[in-house]
Amino acid sequence: MTNNDEGYQDRFGLLSENGGIVPLKAIKVDVQIFGYVAEVTSTLTYINTEETPVEAVFTFPVDDGSAVFQFEAHIDGHHITAEIQEREQAKLTYQDAIERGKTALLLKEDTSAGDIFSCMLGNLPAQSEATLVMKYVTQLPQETDGQFRFTLPTVLNPRYSSDVGSTVSAEGATYVPPSKIPYEFRMTATVKGYHRVNSVMSYKDKLNVQLEENGKIAKVNLCEEFKFDHDLSFLVQYDCPYSPQVVLEKGNPEAESLLKEDMLMISFHPDLKEVSMATNGEYIFVIDRSGSMQGDKIQSAREALLLFLMSLPADCYFNIVSFGSFFNSLFPTESKKYSSESLDEAFTLQKTMEADMYGTEIQKPLTHVFNMDPIEGHPRRVFVLTDGEVDDIRCVTQLVKTHTHNSDTRVFALGIGDGASTALVKGIANNGGGKSELVVEEERLHSKVISLLKYAMQPAITDVRINWDLPAGLTPITIPSEPPVNIYAGERLTLFTILRGYCANHNNVSGSVTLNGQQSGNPVSYKMTFTLQNTNDLSTSAPIHRLATKAQIKLLQDTVNADVSILNPIEVEELCVRIFSLSCLGNVVSRYTAFVAIDTKGKKVIGDKKTRKCPVPMNTVEYRDGMYDAKLMKEGVTDQSLYSAAIRKTCVQRMKLTKKHQRMLDEDEEKWVKDGSGSRFDRHSRRRAKLSCCKIKLPKFSQLFSNRRQRKDNVRPERHQQAGAASDEDYAQISSSMLKMDISDNNAQTRNLPSGL
Repeated sequence: MTNNDEGYQDRFGLLSENGGIVPLKAIKVDVQIFGYVAEVTSTLTYINTEETPVEAVFTFPVDDGSAVFQFEAHIDGHHITAEIQEREQAKLTYQDAIERGKTALLLKEDTSAGDIFSCMLGNLPAQSEATLVMKYVTQLPQETDGQFRFTLPTVLNPRYSSDVGSTVSAEGATYVPPSKIPYEFRMTATVKGYHRVNSVMSYKDKLNVQLEENGKIAKVNLCEEFKFDHDLSFLVQYDCPYSPQVVLEKGNPEAESLLKEDMLMISFHPDLKEVSMATNGEYIFVIDRSGSMQGDKIQSAREALLLFLMSLPADCYFNIVSFGSFFNSLFPTESKKYSSESLDEAFTLQKTMEADMYGTEIQKPLTHVFNMDPIEGHPRRVFVLTDGEVDDIRCVTQLVKTHTHNSDTRVFALGIGDGASTALVKGIANNGGGKSELVVEEERLHSKVISLLKYAMQPAITDVRINWDLPAGLTPITIPSEPPVNIYAGERLTLFTILRGYCANHNNVSGSVTLNGQQSGNPVSYKMTFTLQNTNDLSTSAPIHRLATKAQIKLLQDTVNADVSILNPIEVEELCVRIFSLSCLGNVVSRYTAFVAIDTKGKKVIGDKKTRKCPVPMNTVEYRDGMYDAKLMKEGVTDQSLYSAAIRKTCVQRMKLTKKHQRMLDEDEEKWVKDGSGSRFDRHSRRRAKLSCCKIKLPKFSQLFSNRRQRKDNVRPERHQQAGAASDEDYAQISSSMLKMDISDNNAQTRNLPSGL
């Protein structure tokens, strides 16, 4: 442990934010990988060592697209299994049980993003223990060299809210530096597939890998203590990684509805005819330069941008848009022709890029880019480079889909760093007709940048149609109900279909699927023949059924999110009902549902419960420093030398704002202050009720950094009074300190479902 880590331990201590002991003692993760489908079982052990009952709240990240399908617990010898209910009803069920003195469980998806979940264990009796088990399935993405990557998200960074004007905590989350995680962690994995497992390796973690049965199975576990400063991931290399995979998962005759059906999954790389890469186009790079990009992230962004610039086609136009709290363009009026002169200007900017633009206001630069006049003969390709630390994800994806639907604009995304929001990165690409990649520091940066650029330079297959040719008696029902919008040469395509009428006579018989579409105005077609063969190798938890259910749920949720402005209330309600029905039938959590369970056999819990939030690791330097600064502010510390370098550097940088930017920021602030009517704050007031500890606001920029900035009276916006912000006394102390601070040192370091359902 470094001295710096020890310093942060001293600053934060080992207790929860309200001074209570953290009841979460251990997390054990078991991963079962078959081909490129992973089933993850997370076991959370809670021990209440206090003399009163507690409510343990644990918020954690999950890769977007994962299907959470099971939640259960063992409490004092009782085994209880959660059921899916409508989200608001589940919360009421949970709260009612708590008030009646019963132990209860609740597992729900965060209201802002599909990659954050919150687990609540209420009324855990004093001096008792509970074990919670959550299961989910996910698909493993394939790297450019054919390897499959498994990622267990562990880092959850705070995300910037445009409504609030600062970073905010996820619902129920408490953040600490990685060195401060007080619970144990173990991970084991079993890997097997249709072909031999050649290797399992990780760039960051030392793994113990044992190959068994002549390489058909690999057993994996961690050799060293996990540090929590990065997402846990490893790469699996199979023999014949590009060969098609066909899995027929039999339905459960004792189950109901969807789980009773037979499900077929086919994954393959369509052998599309080679097409020449485009030599034209307009390429716009939207670069996140917010404070959360400090350190290795902005370095990776600079290197990725350099690779993009050096690899662009000769006959193209390009531009670079940097954004934070405000945005600016390298070429303000329009994109410039790719030439040595324009490239020199881009290189100059690329070399000097820093994470010095404060917040993460991503909607404004994207709106600006989409509203730019198109260049005839040059289809627009937008690349978003970001760490994804944005709170208004659904607004962003809606914006992208609205401006790319029925147009030749496509949007691609490169997520940078551990803890990057997969909901945002994947959502931007999926709704923008593009592709996405995630990269950690310099790991495989070159290959992923080139892969994105190759997808952008090739004509995608559009107007996609999928036709099944199956033996007599079999009826296919494709899931999701709509085919992919775009397909690119070289990408793996996964299709799900319900097989009605399957029987033993159909085993080992052939079928085919045909992919039809348009590419550069010309028809293209690819046919793949396969053999139907039932397999008993898969888990009895029906992972293929869960993935298919999740795919359909996401399609419907994206439709609600993107088209809510054009759909009438009845249509929105119908979509929500469909999502709710799917979620219940497939037992997969959605935005409108949650898992809830009550220990009806346990004794009544006596005493007033205390809420204990279990910490989650974050690695954002900006937020970590902000936590420390806020603590000093609350304590009334006025010695500027004790504050982090980041807050002093911010003062210096804000001095350099132009008058135009000052005016823009002040106008935004005034709009925010007007009783909340200029923002969406009121609609999210319950979720915003507990903001991050970085909530103390400085005076308006134009007032703080004008010639009158030495004034003694504390000029400040009224918005700090909202949502539990700092008190007047706290604000006065830090404001006075900041106004007296020597800022000349430039070298300072630095929708619910309708009621009744």
